[in-house]
Amino acid sequence: MSDIPDTLDTDSDEGSEPMKVTLANWVEFLDPLSFTAQSQYLPRKYLTRARRRLKSARPRQKLNQLKTTAQDLTPQLEDFKRRTIERLHSLDRPLESLFFHNSSRLEKWFYPFTLFHIFAIGFIIGKYPSWFHVYYTGMLVLLMPVRFYTYYKTNNHYYMADLCYYVNLMVLLFVWVWPDSVHLYQSCFAFTFGTLSFAVITWRNSLVIHSVDKITSCFIHIMPPLTMYTIHHGLGEDLKRARFPAASLAGSKKWNLKYNIFWTSLYYLLWQSAYHYFITLRKSSKIKSGQRATSFEYLTTHQFKNFWAAKLPEPWPMFFYILFQYCYQLGTMMLCGIWFNYRGAAGAFLTFIYLCAAKNGATYYIDYYGKKFEKEVAKLKSEVEDLQQQLSQKANSSSNNYSGVLE
Repeated sequence: MSDIPDTLDTDSDEGSEPMKVTLANWVEFLDPLSFTAQSQYLPRKYLTRARRRLKSARPRQKLNQLKTTAQDLTPQLEDFKRRTIERLHSLDRPLESLFFHNSSRLEKWFYPFTLFHIFAIGFIIGKYPSWFHVYYTGMLVLLMPVRFYTYYKTNNHYYMADLCYYVNLMVLLFVWVWPDSVHLYQSCFAFTFGTLSFAVITWRNSLVIHSVDKITSCFIHIMPPLTMYTIHHGLGEDLKRARFPAASLAGSKKWNLKYNIFWTSLYYLLWQSAYHYFITLRKSSKIKSGQRATSFEYLTTHQFKNFWAAKLPEPWPMFFYILFQYCYQLGTMMLCGIWFNYRGAAGAFLTFIYLCAAKNGATYYIDYYGKKFEKEVAKLKSEVEDLQQQLSQKANSSSNNYSGVLE
């Protein structure tokens, strides 16, 4: 019987113990096919079911544990939330008083701070140009929380989604994350020397030295092109290759207009898509009700409210606004090849932009404070005339009474 399994062989080798015959061996001897089918099928079936139960049980156990942990932590989380809100409210009161109610104290300190900032810009560019991007980053970190707080309190924080803030973010990404990206570097150069620089003229950014709001607006439009100018024209070639490879001759030997139109258009499309999804569409109810302000709403209701495109039915005003903004970006970057290749021309252009901001600031001081002084003088003059009239009336009445007594 050659087909009998070896396990039924009760004979043992020399020096080994005899094998015990169990009930399972006899069942296998009587019906080997049935035994084989059971040994291959039933245990696998049971194991598969057991594994499924274990897999289904483990997530349930974890979920129950998470629920138990969450229930245990709920009082602590609520207490933490309550204490955080109380701290924010306690911090909000002095900040609101500083920025809105007693702003004269802040302006007195901000005036010398702005003067020192202007001095520091020239000193760092001339003496330590390799540290200028660090100074720019530090000032941006200092001013942006203040801008967000003041804009949030006045419901103007949607302005911080505009293109100028997006370009500042691009410059930070180039400086600290991707300094070897040529398309990011040249796109930053095109945006900063294009849209941001000319925005000082179109939006009339004013160098009002004591105003936190106006100096911050000048900062986000003037400092990025200054940073790109310092990196491109102020650093040596060895330092560029080590710190900013994209700005070196190996990375950016020449200015390719078609290449930069493509990449700036791509970055512009990325910003415009995100802006219209998160602001125009998702926050449309707040914008239409007047709870929030945007650049588009301000332009179409103030400066260009009588423009023919602003009177068209929706969505044509927004379409023409996007088209004009894109053409404005392409038009302002056409001269960037000159600023890119010639250091003197780039320096003269930035000087012109700075002088425009200074002139706007001087106009603000003269118009605002001059008109304010004229109004106060006119008010004082009217008060003096009223007082003279009252005195003359009293004098006339007293003289009439005296003449009546004599009669």
